[in-house]
Amino acid sequence: MENNNTISKIDVRIIVSSLDIAGIVSKAVDNIQLESDYNIVVSSIIPTTDFEIAKKVAEGADIILIGGYGQDENYNLLFNDLKTDFNHIGLFDYNNVLYENEDINAELAQKEILNSIIKATLSYSLNLINIHTLENKLLEITHNYNNLLDDYNKLLKENEMLSMENSELNNNIDNLKSDFSEFKARFENIHTKDFLEIYRLNELWNEIFGENIVDEEKIVIATNKFKPDNILVGQGFIAARSRTQAIDWLKIIKTALIFVEDRGEELRQEFDSKPQNKPPEVRDSYDISNTFENFWD
Repeated sequence: MENNNTISKIDVRIIVSSLDIAGIVSKAVDNIQLESDYNIVVSSIIPTTDFEIAKKVAEGADIILIGGYGQDENYNLLFNDLKTDFNHIGLFDYNNVLYENEDINAELAQKEILNSIIKATLSYSLNLINIHTLENKLLEITHNYNNLLDDYNKLLKENEMLSMENSELNNNIDNLKSDFSEFKARFENIHTKDFLEIYRLNELWNEIFGENIVDEEKIVIATNKFKPDNILVGQGFIAARSRTQAIDWLKIIKTALIFVEDRGEELRQEFDSKPQNKPPEVRDSYDISNTFENFWD
C-alpha cells in the first residue's frame, strides 16, 4: 500500500566567497548524504560576495550557512540582511576546514558542513517550536477573540432590546405622571369633603325597632320630601354622615309613620269638617305641604 504522507525536508543554502570553495563544499555535501540520513537538502551553494545576489538566492531557505573566517563584518552584514523570523543563519567556518598551508581539506569540509548544519538545525528546530507555540497561542487568542466577539454582538442585541424596553417604560412613566397629575387635580381637596356612610336599610331598621320594614317606599318618599341634610334613602340603603345620624332619621320617620297611622282617619275627618271655599272636585288637587298624612295618598 502506497503511503501518500510526505515529510517536509529542511532546505539549506550555503553562501561562500569563491567558486573553488563552492566546488569543495559541493563534493562534501554529496559525500555526507544529508537527504537520506537527515532529511536535509542543500538546494543551493552560492559563490558570491554580492549582498543583493545572496539575498535573492537565499530567500525562502530554512537554514542559511555563511562561509567566512569567523563572525566577521561580512558575516554580520549578511546575517542582518538575510535573517527572518522563519529561518536560521549559521557560520560555515573556513578556519575549521584549512590545512596548515591554508588549502581547504575536503574531509574537514564534510565535518564542518555536517556540524554547522546540525547546530543550525537544532537552533532552527527550537525556532520552529517557538513558532508553533506562537501559532498555538495565536489560535487560542483568535478563538477567544471570536468568543468575545460573539458575546459582544449578543450584548449589543440585548442592549438594543433593553433600550427599546427602557423607551417603553419611559413612555409608561410619562403616561402615569399624566394620569397622576389628573388624579391629583381631581382629588387634591378630597380631604375637605364630607363622605356619607352607607347601611342596609332593612338591617338597620330591624336593629333599631326589632322588626322588618313594611313599606320601604314610604321612607323613601318622606326622605325625598323633607330632603334632610346628608341623608339619602333608596334601593334598600340609607346613606348618612354617621350611623348615629342614620338612626336618628329613621327614628323620626318611624315616629311620623306611627303618628299618621294612629291619627290618619281623625285628621281626615277634621280636614273634611272645615269650610270649603272651592268645589269638592278641585280640593283633591291640593298639596298640603310638610304634612305626613298626604305623602303616600
